[in-house]
Amino acid sequence: MKEIIREPLFLLILVAIAVIVMMLMYQAVARDQKFGIKVEKFFGGILLFAISGATGAGVMPFSKLHPAVMAGRDTTMPTVVGQIVIYGAFLFILSPRLRSTLKDYLKALLITMTSDPSLAVLLFMISFSVLWSDSTDVSLKNGLVILETTFIAIYIGKQYSWQELYPWWRTVNLFVLLWSLVKTNGDAAGCWNGILGHKNQFSFFMAQTSVLWFLFAFYSPKNRRLAIVFGLLASLGVQKGCSGASRILVVILLGLCFYFSVIKKLPVQWAVVSVILFLIISIGLAIVVINNLEAIVVGGLQKDMTLTGRTEFWPQIVEKINERPVFGYGVAGFWQPWRGLENPAHGIIIVKSQFVPPHSHNGFLDLACDLGWGGLILFVLSFLNNIVKGVVYLTRARLPEAGLPLFILTYTLMTNLTETGLFGSTSVWFWYIVMSVRLSLDVSEKS
Repeated sequence: MKEIIREPLFLLILVAIAVIVMMLMYQAVARDQKFGIKVEKFFGGILLFAISGATGAGVMPFSKLHPAVMAGRDTTMPTVVGQIVIYGAFLFILSPRLRSTLKDYLKALLITMTSDPSLAVLLFMISFSVLWSDSTDVSLKNGLVILETTFIAIYIGKQYSWQELYPWWRTVNLFVLLWSLVKTNGDAAGCWNGILGHKNQFSFFMAQTSVLWFLFAFYSPKNRRLAIVFGLLASLGVQKGCSGASRILVVILLGLCFYFSVIKKLPVQWAVVSVILFLIISIGLAIVVINNLEAIVVGGLQKDMTLTGRTEFWPQIVEKINERPVFGYGVAGFWQPWRGLENPAHGIIIVKSQFVPPHSHNGFLDLACDLGWGGLILFVLSFLNNIVKGVVYLTRARLPEAGLPLFILTYTLMTNLTETGLFGSTSVWFWYIVMSVRLSLDVSEKS
């Protein structure tokens, strides 16, 4: 196949066909607003599929379309050119629509930043972390990639309501589920990785997918049977992923969804307190079940008492962060094994097994590695701000869409306790930004 593509004549024909299709789609988007919305969601779905979970989809061509590829040390020039061409074509096709939809982008950005100043400062830290990074080129490229993902998420958040985002979100997750059922990528123990590359990240994503479809089944009687089927298939993925934390996550997220109806009836102040208590209890439940109940941990959930060594190297990471407590090591400036002895993470190891972790296995610690305790504090303040706004929105809007912001916050918190994915070009970060923008606009508009 590669030999055929390398033929100049065949390649010229392919380019000509691509240009014709692109021009036809451009004209269709310019003439038909509804078609333009569908195309925009389709292109956005491609990006969201590519960055699914913390690892992204590890199947062609989506593995080459992940924004983080542009910052990769081993990325080849053809891959860089190909990604620029493809995303450039997307922008060209959508340009008739973008000329009108981008007019209020700065306004939405300003409302979000004033409503969530901690997030605004955090984005400034991402933009300028190159100034204090020891690897300026690495921090510059990775920072730009995160900002690229962030700016797209801001656009999606300001452009679409939760009623439009909910089915789009479920559909993209469904494609990840179905593809993973075809390509299970089981390891020696029979645990599935799916197309997401790691069993824990796959399991978390399947937990999210199952609850989204079960929630849809509960509130949509006409589509209930099919939604339950999809929810059960995703639950199978949770089981086959062999992650004890993901099974607990399903229980917590389902409990939250049933708790929405209770929260809606409370005054805002008590509703905020009840949500915070729910999150605290959820964290406590996760810690107790995963880390302290030996009969469950070692037997039922197949974990050891140190969370597979995490509690051994977390103190080592904290010590490293304390060496640069305010601003950290810069975006992607900490975990750099290619630097050998100059690697800031050099020396972090699990003594028993001599395993050298590739990341903190905790999204909040990874954020602190890059942007220091200062960056982590800013995110926590933004998180708490969004809890308040999420509760306000829940009391004003209709379920199930009204509960999606709190769903995202709970998922973000629980999945980053023992794994990473909070910070970077991931769907976790993408949906956090979408939620922040959407909540800022919805709450300010109602006010």
